[in-house]
Amino acid sequence: MNWGAQTHVQAEGIDPAGMVATALVVSDGKQKFALVDVDALLPSPMATAIERAAAATGIPANHIRLGVTHTHAGPFLNREKGPVGYDLTQFQEGFDRYWGITVDKIVGAIIEANSRLEPVHVGGAKGYGTINVNRRIRPASGNPPAVGRNPEGLVDRDLIVARIDKADGSPLAVLVNFQCHGTVMAWDNKVISPDWPGMMRRVVEQAFPGAHAMFFQGAAGNQGPIEGFTGDVGVAHRLGRILGHQAAAIAMQTDTVKRTPQFEGFVESTAFIAKQPWRVTGPRDGSLQFGTKVIEVPGREYTPAEIDKMRGRVRDAEAKAQQTKATGDKWAIHAADARLRRFQDLLTKWQAAKGAPVQVRAQILRIGEVAIVAMPGEPFAEIGQAIKKASPFPVTMFCGYSTGEGGDYMPIESEYDLEGYEVDRTPYGRKAAEKLVAEVIGMFAALK
Repeated sequence: MNWGAQTHVQAEGIDPAGMVATALVVSDGKQKFALVDVDALLPSPMATAIERAAAATGIPANHIRLGVTHTHAGPFLNREKGPVGYDLTQFQEGFDRYWGITVDKIVGAIIEANSRLEPVHVGGAKGYGTINVNRRIRPASGNPPAVGRNPEGLVDRDLIVARIDKADGSPLAVLVNFQCHGTVMAWDNKVISPDWPGMMRRVVEQAFPGAHAMFFQGAAGNQGPIEGFTGDVGVAHRLGRILGHQAAAIAMQTDTVKRTPQFEGFVESTAFIAKQPWRVTGPRDGSLQFGTKVIEVPGREYTPAEIDKMRGRVRDAEAKAQQTKATGDKWAIHAADARLRRFQDLLTKWQAAKGAPVQVRAQILRIGEVAIVAMPGEPFAEIGQAIKKASPFPVTMFCGYSTGEGGDYMPIESEYDLEGYEVDRTPYGRKAAEKLVAEVIGMFAALK
């Protein structure tokens, strides 16, 4: 139940890319941290894994972060989605069991990772990914704003990769950070799938046999796939392969130790050749630093005029739904009912919004020269770009869709007047992004 346009209820298969949870535990001998990559839409149903894993391993709960790929093709029970009026209560018990089993697996993965610590070297690099595009279509020619492809809008194509090698130089893990919604698979899809991140990880793991690939979803609030909204899993696989090869290429060029070419004389050959082999000159920084902070940002509030405007949308949608029923066209009836439900849900949300401050938890974990910044919800790409640009560290990942206080879309101020899906539903006020960026940048100083 991930799509309002969805008319079916049950899936008919599972993507061979698989639905996985992967845990990484890092330690400097004094403190430990666990990072978990899960194929899911949102992390909230699995948050209980944190306290359980903390109790089982001794890793402090605020040192454990669950992040999700934000796939829209995974199991999820959402009464705002799917066939209008369909009673989903019959599936609640099954979903309670599903999330319970998933939490068990996540806790087990963290326990296992914690039991298998070994010396490693870490390096990171920044490259370029090509599978995303701005997804906020501007209102034009009488059409309202929409979600789709906006090639003229800002797109963040930073592809950040960190490689972790064992002491003998063999790869242990490759961490990939990119910003793109998991919305290749859409309302026609009947396959449980990790969307494009699943195949991306597979390609990276094929390039580094024996290593685990992990994906950290970035600031994807306004970033979508260049091709999406399909029921064809082949499209998700193709985009995943593209980014997987791009990420693998960056990882292959990343040194986890310090290496420089050393002049060691000349060789007489057909040409007079300088001997300049690359030699290891020492380890890279492997220290750990961590900071976390709950940031209070402005909440959303709507004027009486805005609420009246939404009431008008509800009335218009009600009239349209009634007119459409007379046509007997099942798809048109479903679309009209879904539109009415969307506006009714928004009216309820807007009426409840009183502008109260909202708390958002930001976390920064520095692993040597690589900083990983994380927050819950769906920040716009401009937020991630500003924080990465201001970072004092050589390589900085910015991740949304993580556990902690906060959630939902966080647009930048200039987008509010343009309205649209993400702006219509955000719980944050116009200055929220600006304050969050300033506060997170201020956290960097303590982590050097």
